[in-house]
Order: sequence, then structure tokens, then C-alpha cells
Amino acid sequence: MCYYCRTVFRKPNPSSGVPIYVQLKEQIRHAIETGALSPGDQLPGIRGLAESLVINPNTVIKVYRELEQENVLEIRHGLGAFIASRRRGRSKTEDLRDAQRSVHEFVESLKERGLAEGEIRRLFEAELAESFKGGSLWQQSLKRLN
Repeated sequence: MCYYCRTVFRKPNPSSGVPIYVQLKEQIRHAIETGALSPGDQLPGIRGLAESLVINPNTVIKVYRELEQENVLEIRHGLGAFIASRRRGRSKTEDLRDAQRSVHEFVESLKERGLAEGEIRRLFEAELAESFKGGSLWQQSLKRLN
């Protein structure tokens, strides 16, 4: 199994109601946004990733092609798929869409952990308020632990 297959990607959940290709696409975007994947990093080969995640290779092809069209990936024929070195011409709308996607993914993960809507809302509101004051509740919590 490839390094990225173990550390970055998780097996899609076919019963989540979200298409498998969307889940994989979001995993790649999230890995880029969090720095787990950096510009120039090579992604796993189509067959290897498909086998690791137990999905159809055509699904990986579809994701790689769509991300290439969005200038997230560069496909170098004969070499593989790489994280694009720079994202050209990103609009505010694209940035907002990416942010919304990240927030959605994070909220879903909190729901899976059993947090209720009110708890999630309070966490976001408190962190947002503190963030604009120049701090972070998360950072404060870490300081208290040390």
C-alpha cells in the first residue's frame, strides 16, 4: 500500500449518500488545504489508489480529470498526477466554495462523533468570536494544558 494511501486517504463510505467520487475529491482537496499534500506532490497511481480504497479505477480517473480541469492537479502523461504548483485565476467564489466545502466536511465529522447541532453551533460561534479578537479558544486550551 502506498504511503499516501495509508496516511491521507480513507475508504469512502458507500452508504453515506455522498457519491464515492465526491468523497474522494473532497479528501484530496482537504489534504491540500491542511498541508498533508503540497504543490508538486505525486498522487498514487490510479490502480494502486483504487485497490487501496476498494473502489473502481474509473472513479479515480474521474476524480483526477475533474481536479485537473479545476487546476488542482496536473496530469503528466506517463508520469502520473501531481498537486498543481500554483492555482491560477482563483476567484472569490471558488475560495468561498472551498471554504464551504471544508466547513461542511468538518461539521459532518463532528456529527459523526455525536455532537448535537447546538453544541456544534456554540463551538463555531465561540471560536469565530475569539478568532476575530486575535486569539483562539483552541490555542488557549493548549496553553492551559501546558
